[in-house]
Amino acid sequence: MATATASEEWDKAAAAVRAAAEELRGSDTAALRTWASSKKLLSRSMWPKVKRELYKQLDIDYDTQRETENATRRQAVAAAATTAPLVELYAAGDERGAFAVLPGPAVHAGNDADIAEAAWYGTFHEKDTIYRDGDQDSADNSAAGKAVFLAGKVRESQGIDAVRLLLHISNPNLDGDRLAGTAAKAGVALELDITETNPAYEYCERPGYQAWQAIRLSDLLVDEEQ
Repeated sequence: MATATASEEWDKAAAAVRAAAEELRGSDTAALRTWASSKKLLSRSMWPKVKRELYKQLDIDYDTQRETENATRRQAVAAAATTAPLVELYAAGDERGAFAVLPGPAVHAGNDADIAEAAWYGTFHEKDTIYRDGDQDSADNSAAGKAVFLAGKVRESQGIDAVRLLLHISNPNLDGDRLAGTAAKAGVALELDITETNPAYEYCERPGYQAWQAIRLSDLLVDEEQ
């Protein structure tokens, strides 16, 4: 099948926004992305054109709106997290395609349960949206995102509005804004600690995997009274 030209993609983006104008006015960014996904408009080539058409036709500045929504969400999560439980994790990725998320040292020190050393490790899914083969920064960014996801699952398991996540990671080149936005969406107040000592890297070298579903999520909560 022939690849669409840039001109054809612009025409497609313009037509799609025009046809859905009434539906899209007043939508938040999640709804805009859901709509774009349903129309198969989220490709790296099409999505920037769609965002531009949203601005041209409907005066919707998607990126600014997303930043505003994320800031509001982070403030709400931070307020809810002042007395929220703490989750502490290590995360690491490997440019060759592996990742690991481990409980932090406070979990081991304060919990007598028989906790597996690794909470979640294995290889990146072939459709991972962040990891790029051979790229270390993307590997660590994806691993950090998995730690945030796991903290969000802890929050859900406890039926509470927010948790705090102390995330130890060794790569200073994380996309902090993206990660904070992802965390806020999951009800996670994120604190990053850049450390040279990161036992998660060892698990990136191990064969096999462990799914996060195999662990007891409550075991990842830190007992701060210990």
